[in-house]
Amino acid sequence: MDSSSRISRIRSRELERLRGPPWLKTVQRVLLNCTYTTLDYAQTGLIAAVFFFKMMEWWYQSAEERMSAPTVYPPPPPPPLPKVAKDGLPLPTDRTLCPLCCQKRNNPSVLSVSGFVFCYSCIFKSVSQHKRCPVTLMPATVEQIRRLFHDL
Repeated sequence: MDSSSRISRIRSRELERLRGPPWLKTVQRVLLNCTYTTLDYAQTGLIAAVFFFKMMEWWYQSAEERMSAPTVYPPPPPPPLPKVAKDGLPLPTDRTLCPLCCQKRNNPSVLSVSGFVFCYSCIFKSVSQHKRCPVTLMPATVEQIRRLFHDL
């Protein structure tokens, strides 16, 4: 005896056992048939739902990967150096020399408002006295002097 015929016999017996007025039997029969139909197709529906869910997951994952892929931009160019003021100190041709003492820089320090590098003692004295950068003539304070540490 095969299982589908056995199931149909059990279902027909259930439908025969219904009791009550005709309208109640009709409602019970409709509800039982809906339940049987739902149970018959539940496995197929579940497999289809899982397949649909996995397909949607794959679809949105590939779109998300495309959107989240980093766009590589070239690095921006460095900002231009401040212009040397007409009345300011001229810069030496050798970039390793201090513009103030024209000697090789000793304890190199940068003045953060202009970006130019001087000897620490030279720039400290100049900024303390004149309160400005000696090259660009931009206002400066001693707190804006930064010592540079580098390996030779």
